[in-house]
Amino acid sequence: MDDQYSCHGTFECLNTGSSPRPMSPLFKVRQKLGSYMTWWIENRGWRAMVEHMLVKMFKPHGGTNLRLLSMEKTRQESCQEVLGLQPGELVMVKPVDEIMATLDGNRRHKGLLWMTGMRKYCGKQYRVRGRVERILLETNGELRKMKNTVLLEGVMCDGSAFGRCDRSCFHFWRETWLERVPVRSQEEPCIAASAEEENLS
Repeated sequence: MDDQYSCHGTFECLNTGSSPRPMSPLFKVRQKLGSYMTWWIENRGWRAMVEHMLVKMFKPHGGTNLRLLSMEKTRQESCQEVLGLQPGELVMVKPVDEIMATLDGNRRHKGLLWMTGMRKYCGKQYRVRGRVERILLETNGELRKMKNTVLLEGVMCDGSAFGRCDRSCFHFWRETWLERVPVRSQEEPCIAASAEEENLS
């Protein structure tokens, strides 16, 4: 997915019902730079962001420094990319360092951007809402197929890094960024609660 498709694009059907506010070129640059810097600070910290900006300034044709990103081109052998997750399954979002290792120099895994705002979900458990098999690119009407990608219940973009957008779009999650929670682990709290009730009685 290219940069222009990293979010949802434009609904043509909204053109007549909304009130577009013209954006100055300066505001557009500020918005894009702000989102980019927020991504770096959120996922890699201030120091990595400053180092990356210096690399981009003094080596403009050198590409992204993968060492600074800790994004290895050769992915970890233990990293499963295909889980075959189904709606209702419980998963845990992997630690951010493991996810960073799956991304390329454009902050993507096989074309899908690890978006600003997704970092806060790392290490937490969520249920799979559904699989993403195809999406409509609103910018050009193309129907694009997707693989090994799911939506998580209640996990949506809050829009804070995108001009306080209120669309509340679901984040897309590659299965390689997730771990399936074993069924036994899900049952243990219930078993412990039952044992405690028996002891009380």
